[in-house]
Amino acid sequence: MKTMIPDRADLLEQLRHANQSVVAWVAIRVVAIGALASMIRWDQVIQEPILSATAGLVMVGPFVMALLMIWGQKKKRLEDIKETTRFGDLDKYKLQSLFRETLQKLRLPDDRIPVFVTNDKSLNASAVRLGRLFGSLDGIYLNRQLLHKLDGDEIQAIMGHELGHYYRFYLTGDRFRLLTLAFGILIAIFVVQAIEIEGMIGFFVLSITAFFFWRISGMGMLKHGKAIEHLCDDFGAQVNGIEPSISGLIKSGLDAEQRQLLELELLARTAQHQSLSQKDVAAAVEKATPFGHVADDELYESVQQELRAKAKANQQTSLSGFLKYMWEAEDADDPDYLEQLQQQAKLVNQMQRLDWESLLDDPRDVRFNERQIEKLVEMIEANPKHVLFRLINVDDGVHPPLPNRIRYLWKNRNSDSSLLANTY
Repeated sequence: MKTMIPDRADLLEQLRHANQSVVAWVAIRVVAIGALASMIRWDQVIQEPILSATAGLVMVGPFVMALLMIWGQKKKRLEDIKETTRFGDLDKYKLQSLFRETLQKLRLPDDRIPVFVTNDKSLNASAVRLGRLFGSLDGIYLNRQLLHKLDGDEIQAIMGHELGHYYRFYLTGDRFRLLTLAFGILIAIFVVQAIEIEGMIGFFVLSITAFFFWRISGMGMLKHGKAIEHLCDDFGAQVNGIEPSISGLIKSGLDAEQRQLLELELLARTAQHQSLSQKDVAAAVEKATPFGHVADDELYESVQQELRAKAKANQQTSLSGFLKYMWEAEDADDPDYLEQLQQQAKLVNQMQRLDWESLLDDPRDVRFNERQIEKLVEMIEANPKHVLFRLINVDDGVHPPLPNRIRYLWKNRNSDSSLLANTY
Protein backbone atom coordinates (compact mmCIF):
# COMPACT_ATOMS: atom_id res chain seq x y z
CA MET A 1 0.00 0.00 0.00
CA LYS A 2 1.38 3.37 -1.05
CA THR A 3 2.08 5.81 1.79
CA MET A 4 0.27 9.14 1.57
CA ILE A 5 2.64 12.11 1.36
CA PRO A 6 1.61 15.18 3.40
CA ASP A 7 1.31 18.73 2.15
CA ARG A 8 3.70 21.37 3.45
CA ALA A 9 0.81 23.49 4.76
CA ASP A 10 -0.54 20.58 6.81
CA LEU A 11 2.86 19.94 8.42
CA LEU A 12 3.30 23.61 9.27
CA GLU A 13 -0.13 23.60 10.91
CA GLN A 14 0.69 20.38 12.78
CA LEU A 15 3.85 21.88 14.24
CA ARG A 16 2.16 25.18 15.06
CA HIS A 17 -0.58 23.32 16.94
CA ALA A 18 1.98 21.17 18.79
CA ASN A 19 3.83 24.27 20.02
CA GLN A 20 0.92 26.59 20.85
CA SER A 21 0.27 25.20 24.35
CA VAL A 22 3.90 25.08 25.48
CA VAL A 23 3.69 28.12 27.80
CA ALA A 24 0.77 26.59 29.66
CA TRP A 25 2.52 23.23 30.00
CA VAL A 26 5.71 24.84 31.27
CA ALA A 27 3.72 26.77 33.87
CA ILE A 28 1.93 23.58 34.97
CA ARG A 29 5.23 21.72 35.34
CA VAL A 30 6.80 24.52 37.37
CA VAL A 31 3.80 24.58 39.74
CA ALA A 32 3.80 20.78 40.02
CA ILE A 33 7.55 20.74 40.77
CA GLY A 34 7.03 23.34 43.51
CA ALA A 35 4.14 21.37 45.01
CA LEU A 36 6.07 18.09 45.00
CA ALA A 37 9.15 19.73 46.49
CA SER A 38 7.02 20.99 49.39
CA MET A 39 5.49 17.55 50.04
CA ILE A 40 8.65 15.45 49.90
CA ARG A 41 10.27 14.62 53.26
CA TRP A 42 13.75 15.86 52.50
CA ASP A 43 15.16 14.59 55.78
CA GLN A 44 14.31 11.07 54.62
CA VAL A 45 15.98 11.77 51.26
CA ILE A 46 19.15 12.78 53.09
CA GLN A 47 19.02 9.64 55.24
CA GLU A 48 18.54 7.38 52.20
CA PRO A 49 20.37 9.16 49.36
CA ILE A 50 20.76 6.01 47.24
CA LEU A 51 17.09 6.00 46.20
CA SER A 52 17.17 9.66 45.20
CA ALA A 53 20.44 9.23 43.34
CA THR A 54 18.96 6.25 41.49
CA ALA A 55 15.96 8.29 40.36
CA GLY A 56 18.27 11.05 39.18
CA LEU A 57 20.55 8.69 37.27
CA VAL A 58 17.70 6.86 35.55
CA MET A 59 16.10 10.15 34.51
CA VAL A 60 19.09 12.19 33.39
CA GLY A 61 21.47 9.33 32.54
CA PRO A 62 20.57 9.11 28.82
CA PHE A 63 20.63 12.92 28.55
CA VAL A 64 24.06 13.12 30.18
CA MET A 65 25.39 10.31 27.98
CA ALA A 66 24.22 12.16 24.87
CA LEU A 67 25.98 15.31 26.08
CA LEU A 68 29.18 13.39 26.77
CA MET A 69 29.11 11.86 23.29
CA ILE A 70 28.75 15.30 21.69
CA TRP A 71 31.45 16.76 23.92
CA GLY A 72 33.85 13.86 23.43
CA GLN A 73 33.60 13.37 19.67
CA LYS A 74 36.59 14.45 17.62
CA LYS A 75 35.68 17.75 16.00
CA LYS A 76 37.01 21.18 15.05
CA ARG A 77 35.33 24.50 14.54
CA LEU A 78 35.48 25.54 10.91
CA GLU A 79 37.62 28.59 11.59
CA ASP A 80 40.17 26.48 13.54
CA ILE A 81 40.85 24.07 10.67
CA LYS A 82 44.26 24.39 9.03
CA GLU A 83 44.39 26.40 5.83
CA THR A 84 46.05 23.49 4.03
CA THR A 85 43.27 21.00 4.91
CA ARG A 86 41.16 19.98 1.93
CA PHE A 87 37.78 18.28 1.75
CA GLY A 88 37.74 17.11 -1.85
CA ASP A 89 37.55 20.36 -3.84
CA LEU A 90 36.71 22.42 -0.75
CA ASP A 91 38.70 24.18 1.93
CA LYS A 92 37.54 25.97 5.08
CA TYR A 93 37.12 29.33 3.31
CA LYS A 94 34.86 27.83 0.65
CA LEU A 95 32.81 26.10 3.37
CA GLN A 96 32.47 29.36 5.29
CA SER A 97 31.31 31.05 2.10
CA LEU A 98 28.77 28.29 1.45
CA PHE A 99 27.42 28.61 4.99
CA ARG A 100 27.04 32.39 4.81
CA GLU A 101 25.33 32.10 1.44
CA THR A 102 22.96 29.48 2.90
CA LEU A 103 22.02 31.82 5.75
CA GLN A 104 21.31 34.62 3.30
CA LYS A 105 19.16 32.50 0.98
CA LEU A 106 17.13 31.24 3.93
CA ARG A 107 16.82 34.74 5.40
CA LEU A 108 18.36 33.68 8.67
CA PRO A 109 20.38 35.92 11.00
CA ASP A 110 24.14 35.52 11.00
CA ASP A 111 24.46 34.86 14.73
CA ARG A 112 27.95 33.43 14.30
CA ILE A 113 26.75 30.01 15.43
CA PRO A 114 29.63 27.53 15.40
CA VAL A 115 30.02 25.12 12.51
CA PHE A 116 31.95 21.99 13.52
CA VAL A 117 33.56 19.39 11.26
CA THR A 118 33.57 15.97 12.92
CA ASN A 119 35.97 13.14 12.12
CA ASP A 120 33.12 10.84 11.11
CA LYS A 121 33.00 8.66 7.99
CA SER A 122 29.22 8.49 7.63
CA LEU A 123 27.29 10.89 5.38
CA ASN A 124 25.43 12.67 8.12
CA ALA A 125 25.10 15.94 10.00
CA SER A 126 23.32 17.29 13.07
CA ALA A 127 22.25 20.45 14.85
CA VAL A 128 22.62 21.02 18.58
CA ARG A 129 20.88 23.79 20.48
CA LEU A 130 20.91 23.26 24.23
CA GLY A 131 20.73 26.84 25.50
CA ARG A 132 22.89 28.76 27.91
CA LEU A 133 23.64 25.92 30.33
CA PHE A 134 25.41 23.85 27.66
CA GLY A 135 25.85 26.59 25.08
CA SER A 136 29.43 25.63 24.25
CA LEU A 137 28.06 22.55 22.43
CA ASP A 138 25.54 24.49 20.33
CA GLY A 139 26.14 24.57 16.59
CA ILE A 140 25.90 22.76 13.27
CA TYR A 141 27.90 19.52 13.04
CA LEU A 142 29.03 18.33 9.59
CA ASN A 143 30.68 14.93 9.25
CA ARG A 144 33.91 15.14 7.32
CA GLN A 145 32.92 12.36 4.90
CA LEU A 146 29.93 14.49 3.89
CA LEU A 147 32.27 17.24 2.73
CA HIS A 148 34.35 14.82 0.66
CA LYS A 149 31.52 13.03 -1.12
CA LEU A 150 28.90 15.74 -1.74
CA ASP A 151 29.05 18.72 -4.07
CA GLY A 152 28.83 22.28 -2.76
CA ASP A 153 25.12 22.77 -3.50
CA GLU A 154 24.33 19.39 -1.89
CA ILE A 155 26.27 20.41 1.21
CA GLN A 156 24.24 23.60 1.32
CA ALA A 157 21.05 21.53 1.28
CA ILE A 158 22.37 19.65 4.34
CA MET A 159 23.33 22.93 6.01
CA GLY A 160 19.84 24.25 5.32
CA HIS A 161 18.27 21.10 6.79
CA GLU A 162 20.27 21.45 10.02
CA LEU A 163 19.59 25.19 10.22
CA GLY A 164 15.92 24.27 9.99
CA HIS A 165 16.34 22.18 13.14
CA TYR A 166 18.34 24.95 14.82
CA TYR A 167 16.14 27.94 14.04
CA ARG A 168 12.71 26.98 12.76
CA PHE A 169 11.31 23.49 13.07
CA TYR A 170 11.44 21.97 16.54
CA LEU A 171 9.21 21.19 19.49
CA THR A 172 9.43 24.11 21.87
CA GLY A 173 8.63 21.76 24.74
CA ASP A 174 11.88 19.87 24.12
CA ARG A 175 13.79 23.02 25.00
CA PHE A 176 12.27 22.63 28.49
CA ARG A 177 12.89 18.90 28.76
CA LEU A 178 14.88 19.31 31.97
CA LEU A 179 11.67 20.41 33.68
CA THR A 180 10.03 17.13 32.70
CA LEU A 181 13.06 15.22 33.97
CA ALA A 182 13.05 17.10 37.28
CA PHE A 183 9.31 16.47 37.65
CA GLY A 184 9.90 12.75 37.02
CA ILE A 185 12.62 12.54 39.68
CA LEU A 186 10.42 14.27 42.27
CA ILE A 187 7.31 12.20 41.49
CA ALA A 188 9.36 9.01 41.81
CA ILE A 189 10.69 10.03 45.23
CA PHE A 190 7.21 11.13 46.35
CA VAL A 191 5.57 7.83 45.28
CA VAL A 192 8.12 5.74 47.18
CA GLN A 193 7.69 7.87 50.30
CA ALA A 194 3.89 7.98 50.07
CA ILE A 195 3.42 4.21 49.96
CA GLU A 196 6.39 3.62 52.29
CA ILE A 197 8.22 1.14 50.11
CA GLU A 198 11.71 0.25 51.25
CA GLY A 199 14.58 -1.93 50.11
CA MET A 200 14.81 -3.50 46.68
CA ILE A 201 11.09 -3.08 45.96
CA GLY A 202 11.36 0.66 46.56
CA PHE A 203 14.47 0.73 44.41
CA PHE A 204 12.59 -1.07 41.62
CA VAL A 205 9.50 1.17 41.81
CA LEU A 206 11.67 4.28 41.79
CA SER A 207 13.59 3.14 38.72
CA ILE A 208 10.44 2.18 36.80
CA THR A 209 8.75 5.50 37.61
CA ALA A 210 11.79 7.53 36.59
CA PHE A 211 12.21 5.52 33.37
CA PHE A 212 8.50 6.02 32.56
CA PHE A 213 8.87 9.80 32.78
CA TRP A 214 12.03 9.71 30.66
CA ARG A 215 10.09 7.91 27.97
CA ILE A 216 7.23 10.41 28.23
CA SER A 217 9.66 13.28 27.76
CA GLY A 218 10.50 11.93 24.30
CA MET A 219 6.96 11.19 23.13
CA GLY A 220 6.66 14.52 21.33
CA MET A 221 9.39 13.64 18.84
CA LEU A 222 7.86 10.23 18.19
CA LYS A 223 4.58 11.97 17.34
CA HIS A 224 5.90 14.94 15.36
CA GLY A 225 9.44 13.88 14.38
CA LYS A 226 8.60 12.83 10.82
CA ALA A 227 6.82 16.16 10.21
CA ILE A 228 9.88 18.04 11.46
CA GLU A 229 12.25 16.01 9.27
CA HIS A 230 10.11 16.63 6.18
CA LEU A 231 10.02 20.36 6.89
CA CYS A 232 13.79 20.49 7.44
CA ASP A 233 14.36 18.65 4.14
CA ASP A 234 12.02 21.19 2.55
CA PHE A 235 13.91 24.06 4.18
CA GLY A 236 17.23 22.78 2.82
CA ALA A 237 15.69 22.57 -0.66
CA GLN A 238 14.93 26.30 -0.52
CA VAL A 239 18.66 27.02 -0.93
CA ASN A 240 19.27 25.62 -4.41
CA GLY A 241 16.12 23.66 -5.29
CA ILE A 242 15.13 20.02 -4.89
CA GLU A 243 17.72 18.65 -7.35
CA PRO A 244 20.78 18.90 -5.07
CA SER A 245 18.67 17.93 -2.04
CA ILE A 246 17.50 14.69 -3.63
CA SER A 247 20.91 13.97 -5.16
CA GLY A 248 22.45 14.32 -1.69
CA LEU A 249 19.86 11.96 -0.17
CA ILE A 250 20.58 9.34 -2.85
CA LYS A 251 24.35 9.63 -2.30
CA SER A 252 23.85 9.18 1.45
CA GLY A 253 21.80 6.03 0.90
CA LEU A 254 24.32 4.67 -1.61
CA ASP A 255 27.18 5.19 0.83
CA ALA A 256 25.29 3.46 3.65
CA GLU A 257 24.45 0.54 1.35
CA GLN A 258 28.08 0.07 0.33
CA ARG A 259 29.30 -0.02 3.91
CA GLN A 260 26.50 -2.22 5.28
CA LEU A 261 26.71 -4.84 2.53
CA LEU A 262 30.49 -4.99 2.91
CA GLU A 263 30.22 -5.44 6.68
CA LEU A 264 27.56 -8.16 6.37
CA GLU A 265 29.65 -10.10 3.85
CA LEU A 266 32.75 -9.91 6.01
CA LEU A 267 30.79 -10.92 9.13
CA ALA A 268 29.60 -14.00 7.27
CA ARG A 269 33.10 -14.83 6.02
CA THR A 270 34.65 -14.46 9.50
CA ALA A 271 31.77 -15.95 11.54
CA GLN A 272 33.83 -19.02 12.46
CA HIS A 273 37.20 -17.31 12.53
CA GLN A 274 38.89 -18.12 15.81
CA SER A 275 40.59 -14.75 16.30
CA LEU A 276 38.17 -12.19 14.85
CA SER A 277 35.08 -10.81 16.58
CA GLN A 278 32.16 -8.79 15.27
CA LYS A 279 33.76 -5.72 16.80
CA ASP A 280 36.95 -6.45 14.88
CA VAL A 281 35.03 -6.52 11.59
CA ALA A 282 33.18 -3.28 12.33
CA ALA A 283 36.41 -1.60 13.41
CA ALA A 284 38.22 -2.80 10.28
CA VAL A 285 35.51 -1.39 7.99
CA GLU A 286 35.62 1.94 9.83
CA LYS A 287 39.42 2.17 9.79
CA ALA A 288 39.89 1.05 6.18
CA THR A 289 37.20 3.32 4.75
CA PRO A 290 38.93 6.43 3.40
CA PHE A 291 37.57 9.95 3.28
CA GLY A 292 36.26 10.43 -0.22
CA HIS A 293 35.21 8.12 -3.06
CA VAL A 294 36.47 4.57 -3.39
CA ALA A 295 35.49 1.66 -5.64
CA ASP A 296 33.83 -1.37 -4.05
CA ASP A 297 36.69 -3.75 -4.91
CA GLU A 298 39.31 -1.35 -3.57
CA LEU A 299 37.43 -0.88 -0.31
CA TYR A 300 36.96 -4.64 0.04
CA GLU A 301 40.68 -5.31 -0.40
CA SER A 302 41.56 -2.53 2.02
CA VAL A 303 39.27 -3.98 4.71
CA GLN A 304 40.63 -7.48 4.04
CA GLN A 305 44.16 -6.24 4.69
CA GLU A 306 43.04 -4.60 7.90
CA LEU A 307 41.34 -7.82 9.02
CA ARG A 308 44.45 -9.90 8.28
CA ALA A 309 46.50 -7.52 10.40
CA LYS A 310 43.89 -7.66 13.17
CA ALA A 311 43.76 -11.45 13.13
CA LYS A 312 47.53 -11.65 13.39
CA ALA A 313 47.54 -9.23 16.31
CA ASN A 314 44.78 -11.21 18.07
CA GLN A 315 46.82 -14.41 17.88
CA GLN A 316 49.15 -13.06 20.55
CA THR A 317 49.70 -15.47 23.43
CA SER A 318 49.88 -12.97 26.24
CA LEU A 319 47.29 -13.13 29.02
CA SER A 320 46.12 -9.56 28.30
CA GLY A 321 45.56 -10.42 24.65
CA PHE A 322 43.62 -13.59 25.55
CA LEU A 323 41.40 -11.74 28.01
CA LYS A 324 40.76 -8.97 25.48
CA TYR A 325 39.69 -11.52 22.88
CA MET A 326 37.43 -13.40 25.31
CA TRP A 327 35.81 -10.11 26.33
CA GLU A 328 35.13 -8.85 22.79
CA ALA A 329 34.61 -12.01 20.75
CA GLU A 330 31.26 -13.55 19.93
CA ASP A 331 30.98 -17.31 20.19
CA ALA A 332 31.78 -18.46 16.64
CA ASP A 333 29.82 -21.67 17.26
CA ASP A 334 26.80 -19.88 18.72
CA PRO A 335 23.84 -21.11 16.63
CA ASP A 336 21.87 -17.96 17.42
CA TYR A 337 24.63 -15.77 15.98
CA LEU A 338 24.95 -17.87 12.83
CA GLU A 339 21.17 -17.93 12.44
CA GLN A 340 21.05 -14.14 12.80
CA LEU A 341 23.60 -13.75 10.01
CA GLN A 342 21.62 -16.14 7.81
CA GLN A 343 18.41 -14.19 8.44
CA GLN A 344 20.11 -10.90 7.59
CA ALA A 345 21.57 -12.37 4.39
CA LYS A 346 18.17 -13.76 3.43
CA LEU A 347 16.49 -10.42 4.12
CA VAL A 348 19.02 -8.51 2.00
CA ASN A 349 18.87 -11.00 -0.89
CA GLN A 350 15.07 -10.88 -0.96
CA MET A 351 15.00 -7.11 -1.30
CA GLN A 352 13.94 -5.94 -4.76
CA ARG A 353 16.11 -2.95 -5.59
CA LEU A 354 14.94 -0.26 -8.00
CA ASP A 355 17.24 0.32 -10.95
CA TRP A 356 17.33 4.07 -10.34
CA GLU A 357 20.85 4.31 -11.79
CA SER A 358 19.34 3.74 -15.23
CA LEU A 359 17.75 7.21 -15.01
CA LEU A 360 21.11 8.98 -14.83
CA ASP A 361 23.10 10.24 -17.78
CA ASP A 362 26.19 8.72 -16.15
CA PRO A 363 25.59 6.12 -13.38
CA ARG A 364 28.96 7.05 -11.88
CA ASP A 365 27.83 10.66 -11.42
CA VAL A 366 24.81 10.75 -9.10
CA ARG A 367 23.28 14.10 -10.10
CA PHE A 368 19.54 14.25 -10.74
CA ASN A 369 17.84 16.94 -12.77
CA GLU A 370 14.12 17.73 -12.53
CA ARG A 371 13.14 15.43 -15.39
CA GLN A 372 15.05 12.53 -13.85
CA ILE A 373 13.53 13.19 -10.41
CA GLU A 374 10.06 13.03 -11.93
CA LYS A 375 10.88 9.62 -13.41
CA LEU A 376 12.44 8.52 -10.10
CA VAL A 377 9.24 9.41 -8.23
CA GLU A 378 7.17 7.56 -10.84
CA MET A 379 9.44 4.53 -10.42
CA ILE A 380 9.08 4.63 -6.62
CA GLU A 381 5.29 4.97 -6.71
CA ALA A 382 4.86 2.27 -9.37
CA ASN A 383 6.89 -0.20 -7.26
CA PRO A 384 5.93 0.39 -3.60
CA LYS A 385 7.44 -2.93 -2.44
CA HIS A 386 10.82 -2.22 -4.01
CA VAL A 387 13.68 -0.43 -2.25
CA LEU A 388 16.13 2.22 -3.35
CA PHE A 389 18.93 0.54 -1.42
CA ARG A 390 19.47 -2.88 0.10
CA LEU A 391 19.68 -1.68 3.67
CA ILE A 392 18.55 -3.32 6.90
CA ASN A 393 17.01 -0.19 8.36
CA VAL A 394 15.92 0.29 11.94
CA ASP A 395 12.89 2.56 12.19
CA ASP A 396 13.66 5.16 14.87
CA GLY A 397 10.14 6.56 14.67
CA VAL A 398 11.48 9.99 13.70
CA HIS A 399 13.09 9.87 10.25
CA PRO A 400 10.79 9.09 7.31
CA PRO A 401 11.91 6.38 4.84
CA LEU A 402 14.11 7.76 2.08
CA PRO A 403 11.56 7.17 -0.73
CA ASN A 404 8.97 9.20 1.20
CA ARG A 405 11.45 12.04 1.72
CA ILE A 406 12.02 12.18 -2.04
CA ARG A 407 8.30 12.01 -2.81
CA TYR A 408 7.61 14.78 -0.27
CA LEU A 409 10.14 17.14 -1.84
CA TRP A 410 8.74 16.46 -5.31
CA LYS A 411 5.11 16.94 -4.24
CA ASN A 412 5.78 20.21 -2.39
CA ARG A 413 8.31 21.75 -4.78
CA ASN A 414 5.82 24.46 -5.84
CA SER A 415 3.86 24.78 -2.61
CA ASP A 416 2.18 28.13 -1.93
CA SER A 417 2.96 27.89 1.82
CA SER A 418 6.17 29.77 2.50
CA LEU A 419 8.77 28.20 4.77
CA LEU A 420 10.88 31.35 4.98
CA ALA A 421 8.12 33.36 6.62
CA ASN A 422 7.33 30.89 9.38
CA THR A 423 8.90 30.99 12.81
CA TYR A 424 8.10 28.99 15.92
